[in-house]
Parts: sequence; C-alpha cells; structure tokens
Amino acid sequence: MVTGSRVPPRNSAPGYRYRRFLCVPVVLAIFCTSPLRQFYPDAFFPEDNVYENRSLGFLLTFRGNWSIITDPAEMNRTYRAFAKTMQKAGGELLFLGSTVEGLHGVKALAINLNEPPQEYAHYIRDLNKSEVDDDTEPVDFYAGEHPMVKWVYDKAGYRFVEFFFVIDTYDIRVSFWTKPQLFTGFLQVFEEIMSTLTLTAGFN
Repeated sequence: MVTGSRVPPRNSAPGYRYRRFLCVPVVLAIFCTSPLRQFYPDAFFPEDNVYENRSLGFLLTFRGNWSIITDPAEMNRTYRAFAKTMQKAGGELLFLGSTVEGLHGVKALAINLNEPPQEYAHYIRDLNKSEVDDDTEPVDFYAGEHPMVKWVYDKAGYRFVEFFFVIDTYDIRVSFWTKPQLFTGFLQVFEEIMSTLTLTAGFN
C-alpha cells in the first residue's frame, strides 16, 4: 500500500511539488498495462547489479541479490498508480526493487526542482511528519565526493533511510527500507550502495 501520496493540482500553492511521496513496501508483481511515458529512461543490469540512468547521468552498483524494476508497466497496480501521481506532480518514480528474499526494499524518485539537498529533505520531512512514526534530523552524508543528505524514519512497521542528492537541476531521492530489527545491520550496506554513485554524461 502506498500512503501519503496525495498531490494537489499542478498550479496550486508554492511547494506543491514537495507533497507526500513516502511509500510502504508491497510485494512486487508483474502486470500487463498500457505504457506510462518515462521522462528519464533507465535500466538495471542484473548480471552486474548496476542501475544506469543515462538521461540524468548516474550509475549505482547494488550489493547482494536485488530485483530492480525500472518500467512502471512491470510494477504492481499500486506502484503504477503512484508513478502516475508522481508524473502529475512533475516527478518520476525511477525504479522500485527488493532483495530476492523480500526483506529489503528500495525506490528512487526524481524531480526537476534545483533545490539544495538539505532544503529538499526538510520540505519532505515537514510535509510527511503526520505519517511518520519516529525519525531523526536529516544529516549530511558524503558518498565518496558526492554530498548528500540522509534521513532515517519509521513508518508502518518499517525503518527507512532516504538519501537526497542533486544532479544538475534534478533532485533525486533514493530510499531503502527493512524491518527495524534488521536495519542496523544493513544500514552500512545501504550507505555503501550509495557510495558507488558515479556521474556520467546526462542531459548536459
């Protein structure tokens, strides 16, 4: 189930694009549906565990055995609806995935806001505070040479960590989640995945 994804019309009050894009993990499934246009086409290469977004210009290398879906048409019905909601707000659900055991999840969102990561992270935190059970203050995090902001929070029985960063004018959020009792042991793994961030030639 995706919660907190209400998005006001495109021409509503300032800050509307920051609206609530938190989600609760659901089982991934394949459905046949009409294609949803992708602003930033991407791909996941399971043989190398590499996610590549040539449009935005970045790579991530995953550790472990992950199943990553980049085409909304291959996502379950709930996440297809979430992807459509994102596009109505001017953003995009880049990918969605889980480990093969189903114990850990990941998703990535992008939107062209050109906001500093700290500012964007605090907007998201403030707008979703009524749906978060507990959280910590967003903090600076460096993935190699790439500055990011990291935010940890609990929601609906899961613990999430979100990483916020900017490429050119595009604000990107990568979220990982697992059960609280597993989180401490896997936080370093999530951070190491983010530390593989490699910038390539995108729209520039």
